[in-house]
Amino acid sequence: MKRILYVEDSITAQLIFRRLLGAVHEVTIAESTRVATTLLQTGTYDLVVTDYLFPQGDALEVIGPLRQEKSPLELPIIAVSGSLDTALIARLHRVGVNACVPKPLKADEFRALIEQMLEHPFVENNADAAATVCCFQWFERGLYHEYNPELNHHLSGRDRNEVTARMHAWLQERLAGGDSLGYTSQERIRSHLLPAATRAAAAPPSAGVS
Repeated sequence: MKRILYVEDSITAQLIFRRLLGAVHEVTIAESTRVATTLLQTGTYDLVVTDYLFPQGDALEVIGPLRQEKSPLELPIIAVSGSLDTALIARLHRVGVNACVPKPLKADEFRALIEQMLEHPFVENNADAAATVCCFQWFERGLYHEYNPELNHHLSGRDRNEVTARMHAWLQERLAGGDSLGYTSQERIRSHLLPAATRAAAAPPSAGVS
């Protein structure tokens, strides 16, 4: 009997998973990424199956640290999500997921994948997946700015489309050169309300004496 860690916040999905595999394998449920991290630090598992999105974050919080310790063949990871697209699949494969499965799950196919991954771990072929790279753009003092946090690269110019085109071309160059891109997730804009700065009245310039 193999040990499977299932990371899922939906009680319904937890029940379905137990019904599918609980009779033949030891299934442990983690209802959050925080609980999953703790369980992985204190226990040993043969397979991790995880949902992608959680109220407090996403599965990358579990997958990233785990892959620093164990390879995909040492501890396989299957990610499941109702919002899988080529960009998300590419991101998940880059951080070390073995396979991605869309929701709703097809019971027989999913069970077969689990058994295969437990018996002979493998990594899906994802050669044709696209890479989505997040950049941040804003307008300030007459110029458009665009910034890529992954490579700490900033561009600016007076035409927004021209700045975007330059960033796109630069990112393509870096990707072709072997740079890893597409890791930024859970992007958001956070505004901070600050008190108005107190400024001393500027004294008028003194008249020069000729």
